[in-house]
Amino acid sequence: MAPSSDQEQPRPAEFWRCRAIRPDGQPLWVAAVWSGEHPDGELVDLPEPEATQAVGDDVYCLAGFDAEGEVTSITATALAAPKAPPLWFADLPEPKAPPSHSLVAFSGHGVEPGSLVGRAALSDVPVTSADQIGAARWYPATGELDQVYVQPEWRRRSVATALMTVAGLLNVTRGGPRLWTDGQRTAMGDRLRNASPLADWASDLTHLAPPMTPFDEG
Repeated sequence: MAPSSDQEQPRPAEFWRCRAIRPDGQPLWVAAVWSGEHPDGELVDLPEPEATQAVGDDVYCLAGFDAEGEVTSITATALAAPKAPPLWFADLPEPKAPPSHSLVAFSGHGVEPGSLVGRAALSDVPVTSADQIGAARWYPATGELDQVYVQPEWRRRSVATALMTVAGLLNVTRGGPRLWTDGQRTAMGDRLRNASPLADWASDLTHLAPPMTPFDEG
């Protein structure tokens, strides 16, 4: 039987955040959740384990805090990036005006998946630029996503979605706005945008940019 018109309709799935609070009042983790339980963009603070129960199986991305409230780990879940390898990220702020921020995705090399590694600690990890799987760059103050790149051999493995998801949660957790991007992108980027729950981050296509590597968009 179809529901009557005066029945409350289920809320469509949207992105909201749940922050788990420790007994001392400090955050333990924050999750980006894709469900209809709360309005788009809402932040809900709950003590553990109520937070774990609230997010259920709908966690898109999860960030962990240290005792000082700094994000030290971040992971895009299988719900967001089902084909991605276990990733960890180099966390690289660029203070030169206008300040930007880059995340570079790696896998393996003795680093725990989900780790967020700063520039100083990265120098102790045996990786080179050739080992990077992909990278995202954005402007934290405005939320503008400037670039997402994935090495050709890692494409169609959910890596770009993982990068955008992680960067988006990281920026809002650090007090910045949601990420967004304008209508300029490659054909591959436009296909990704149109197939993703993150589609509302990007304006409709206005200008088709050339591919970032030769012959990769045939």
